[in-house]
Amino acid sequence: MPLDPKRLARDAKRAQAQRPDSSIGRETTGVTRAVRAGLPVIRQLRAAGVTWAAIAEALSAQGVTQGEGQPLTATRLTAIVTQVEAQERRTAEREARRRTRPDLTASSEIVPPPELSLPDPVAPAPPAPAGSGAHATEEEIRRAGLHDLRQLLKKS
Repeated sequence: MPLDPKRLARDAKRAQAQRPDSSIGRETTGVTRAVRAGLPVIRQLRAAGVTWAAIAEALSAQGVTQGEGQPLTATRLTAIVTQVEAQERRTAEREARRRTRPDLTASSEIVPPPELSLPDPVAPAPPAPAGSGAHATEEEIRRAGLHDLRQLLKKS
């Protein structure tokens, strides 16, 4: 069956517009979003001794279902909670590594850029020693080139 590329693009754009905005790429149902939002309360309930089955039943009573209207099960709830906690842990680890990178840390004091020192246009640059046998530095080469340029452009 051949595909109609224009229709495919149109249908994909319409489907994307109907999806809720989310920073999580694979979140396709509202269950994960609801669990992520209610995770602090779920943790408190678990600390108080409430079972996963009772929490899943309470979420189902508030409209959080899996699939097509099926009530949320304890197994599915624990899987989603584990997944969300793993995502939070990875995000925290990534942020911790990012904070230790010296090239990304924001300095508390603003360091001004170094001043550029231009050679004095009046004073001629000393020529590099020709017979020294040592390699000329970048600064010496630059000064010698500037000196030669001034000699060429000098008004007679």
